[in-house]
Amino acid sequence: MEDHNLSVPMEGPPPAPILDGPNHVLDGERLFEQGLLDEARELFQRALDLCPGNVQAWNNLAVAAMAQGDCGEAKRCLRQAIELKPDFLEARFNLAEIHCLDGKWGLAAKELQAILSFRPEDLPTIRRLAQVYVNMGHPDKAKKLLDNSDNVGAMKAFIDSLWLGIKFFTMAEGLSARERLEKLMLAVLKLIDGQDGRSQPYRLVGTDSESGREVILQGLAENFYYQESRELNDEAKSGQPELVLSIGPSDDWRAFSEALRAEMRAEGGCLGDFTQTRKILRHDGRFAKYSLEATLKYFLANVGPCDCHVLRAVLV
Repeated sequence: MEDHNLSVPMEGPPPAPILDGPNHVLDGERLFEQGLLDEARELFQRALDLCPGNVQAWNNLAVAAMAQGDCGEAKRCLRQAIELKPDFLEARFNLAEIHCLDGKWGLAAKELQAILSFRPEDLPTIRRLAQVYVNMGHPDKAKKLLDNSDNVGAMKAFIDSLWLGIKFFTMAEGLSARERLEKLMLAVLKLIDGQDGRSQPYRLVGTDSESGREVILQGLAENFYYQESRELNDEAKSGQPELVLSIGPSDDWRAFSEALRAEMRAEGGCLGDFTQTRKILRHDGRFAKYSLEATLKYFLANVGPCDCHVLRAVLV
C-alpha cells in the first residue's frame, strides 16, 4: 500500500483540501501492518468519506477486506478504484489475484492483459500472466508471452530448454510420473551447471545459513540426491568392508524406523524406490557410518523394492 498522491476525476466540485489534517490512508496502513484490520478499514473508510475519489483508499480497503475473507467487498472496492482510474495498476493486479484464488483464470488474464497495455514490459505481470495461461490450459500462449518479452533476455535459452524438457519427458514412453520429474529436474540442473553442451554456466548466488555470506552455487547436478555420491562409489572400489544397516532389534534400526515413518507421514505416503530411505541415510548423521549402496542392496534383497515394503515386512 503506497500513497501515490493521485489526482482523481470525480463528479461535481472536488472537496476542499484538508490542510495539516490526519493522513487516514497512511495511518490505516500502519494499523494494517500491526494486524488491526477493523481499525485500518475504519480509517480507509474515513478517507473515502472525505474524498470518494481516493483510489489508494479504495485499494487499501479492498486489501483489508480480503485479509478478513470478505472477497465480495474486496472486488467491489477494486472495481471502484479501477473505474475511477483505469491505469491504477496496483488495483488491477490485486483484482487479478482474487480471480486466481477463485479459479477464474479468464478474468485474471483480462486484468493482467490490461496492465500490460499500460506497461508492456512489466516482468512480474508477464510472469503471472504466463502462469495464468498455463492454468487455463494454454502453455503455448505462456511460452509465446515469455519469448516475446525483452525483459526475459538471457533467460530465453533456459526457458527454451525447460519447455523442451517438459515436452520430451511428458511424451517419453515407459517412465513413471516420478521418473519423468527426476529426469527433468536433473536436466534443468545440468543446464544451470553448463553441463548440457549447449549453454554457459549460470551464476547462481545463495546465502550460507551459518555465516550469512553470499556464495556461488555450483555442482547442482552432481549433488542432486537421487544420484549415488562419489564417496560411495570410491568406497566400493577401495575394498574396505561396507557397514550395512540391518533389520533387527538395534538402536540404530529403531531410530531409522522412526525417522522413516516420520518422513512418510510428512510426504503423505511412500515415494517408492527407496527415495525416503536414501534421504534419511544420507542426511541423518547417526547413519553416516553405514554404506548407502550396500544397505539399499540389503533392503532390496530382504524386504522389497520400496519404503512401504520395508514397513509392511518388518515394522507393521
